[in-house]
Parts: sequence; structure tokens; C-alpha cells
Amino acid sequence: PGQQSLQQRVGRAARNGMRLTVSILLAVVAAVLLPMIAQLSNNRILPEKLAIAVDLMGWDGLMNVTRENIATRLLGHKKTSSREAYHSLLNTLAEVDLKYLGPERAVISPDDIAEGHRMINHLLRTGMEFYVEQSPKHPKLRRYVSPTRKLMGDNPDALYYFAPIDIQATSNKGYVIKGRRHPDEVYFSITLYGANTFAGFADRVIGEMNDRKLIPSAPPHSEKNTSSGVNDGGDASYYFELYITPERPVGSRNWLRLTPNVTCVITRHYFERVGTPAAVDPTVERRIDMSISNLGLNAGAQPQSPLPDLEMSQRLKLVEEFVRERTVGRPKQDPTKAPPWFSFQPNTIGKPAMWGGEGNNDDGGMGA
Repeated sequence: PGQQSLQQRVGRAARNGMRLTVSILLAVVAAVLLPMIAQLSNNRILPEKLAIAVDLMGWDGLMNVTRENIATRLLGHKKTSSREAYHSLLNTLAEVDLKYLGPERAVISPDDIAEGHRMINHLLRTGMEFYVEQSPKHPKLRRYVSPTRKLMGDNPDALYYFAPIDIQATSNKGYVIKGRRHPDEVYFSITLYGANTFAGFADRVIGEMNDRKLIPSAPPHSEKNTSSGVNDGGDASYYFELYITPERPVGSRNWLRLTPNVTCVITRHYFERVGTPAAVDPTVERRIDMSISNLGLNAGAQPQSPLPDLEMSQRLKLVEEFVRERTVGRPKQDPTKAPPWFSFQPNTIGKPAMWGGEGNNDDGGMGA
């Protein structure tokens, strides 16, 4: 062990010496070459492309790019946290391709494998929407599935919205969801979920509120909603306000308790209509107007942009987790233990169930 430790110290010293040598070399190159290039520029001998680079980046910027190019050639590409997370995500996608789209999961035909690749890309797109383009500090209610992004048990007669939430991102103050339901909804619910990991598969319900328990609130500002321009005739029954907080705020009409094991909130909007399914009708989505706000932030606080290296790394890791937990990380399901509402026959519906009712908590309704 002592000899190994000595070898490690010698190796580190050698690498540090190499870095020092390269740094000195780069400094010499910058000190000698750049004044020469500047002189050439003054004499209008500088090549056109280099002149454009100087105009765009300035001499300091050009020196930095030159230094980085030399360092990359000598030492390899720069190691960053986001690059490490990105390569890990690529490795997981390769693993999903080989293990999830194979005989182990009964995926064997070329066409099934091709469709599997489509499904994986839908997962990747969804993960990017949920965990790179937003965060629990600045959440947005985004559609879970769409006509061009399908996963899990999507439904043409329903719209689903998702937002990641975390009590720590709110300084333990929580969130509030404000909005207006679609007048034609036959069922509406808001469900809080928990998972083993933050971006993992939501496998348990922490709390739920549906339209049978939701108390309406007064329309904001005026009868005409400014987001979609739709006038609902002043019917206050379409508007709601729901607090998701550790303790119930005084005077709040609707409330769900926020605990440390809550990882996301999902809203469901069900329709029964003839003709174009609700999920593909753009006029339906325009009349669903909701927002979620972090009560721990000052009014008007904006997300950080661009994202720093470490923050991007953490978000890419969540995307990797999201994809893994819905593919190779998902345990194989026993078909003999399917919930009563599930059917193996096309166009056949099993016994309906609603989560939260007495005797229904274990039937797999999952807050629907």
C-alpha cells in the first residue's frame, strides 16, 4: 500500500508538471505570436477569416480560443460536470437499446425494435421537458403526453399536466396552483406523487383533490381570461386555487399537504365527446389555463439562464434517471396481478375504480 501511494504521488506530480509546462508554453505562444498577428493585422495582411474572428471576439477572446485549442490537442477535451453527465446519459441510452429492446422484454422483430427506439426518444424528450427546461424552483405545468409524444398509459380523451416539485426548493413554504378548468370536463383531479428517487417512477399517491371536493374560487380580474381570451360568462365554478404547503394557510379553500417525499404533481382533465378526441383538439388545451407558483420566491423571480455547469449536470442526471426508471430500471410486471380496471382485450374496459374511495386504495387507480 505504501509503494502504491508513492506511485500515485509521483504520478500526480508528473501530471501537475505537465500542466505547468503546457501553461508556460501557452503563455509564451500568446506573448510572442499575438503581437506579431496584431502587426500583420495593422498591415492588412491578416487573413479574412482571422480578421472576422478578431472582430467578433476581440484579441483577448481569440487568445483564449487559441489557448484552449492547443490545450485540447495536448491534454484532450476539457472535463466538465455537464459533459460527464451527458456521456453518462448516452451510455444509459445505449444500455436501454440493448437490454430493454431485446428478447428479455419480448421485443424481437425489427419493426418492434424500431418502434422501441421511437418510444425511447419520446422518453428522452419528456425528460428534457420536465427536468432540463424547468426545475422545482421554477416549475411549469407541462403536458405529460401529446399527439407526438407518447408514453405509459396515455388517453386520447384526456389531457395530463406535470410539474416537478420539492419542498426544499420552496424554503419549506410550498406552492399554489391557480387556474380555470375547461367547462366541458367530466372529471378533473390534482394528485401529488412520491417515488424512490426524484425523477423515478411515481409509484405512490401522497395526496389528491378531485372536482367533487374542489371548492371554486372567484374569477381573477375579469370574466375574460387574458391568457386564452376565452369568456366563460363569469361562471366562477370553473376557477380554482389550490395550496400545496406543509401546513394549511389560513382562509384557504383547497389544500394538499406538501411533504419531503413528494416529487411531482399531475393534473388530469377527462372528456366525453363525439368527434375529435380532446387530446388532439387545440381548442381544448387553450381553454385549460393553469399556473403553479413557488411561494418561497419573491414575485417576479426568474429562472437562471444560461445554466451553470453544475446545474446542467444535475438536470441531465435527472433526465438519465427518468429514462432508466421507465425502462431497464422498471421491474417486470406480473400479468396475473393486473388491477381490475385493466383489460387484456382490445376495446374492453374492466371494472372502473376511483382512488381514495374506501376499498379502492390498492387497486392501482393511482389518483386518476
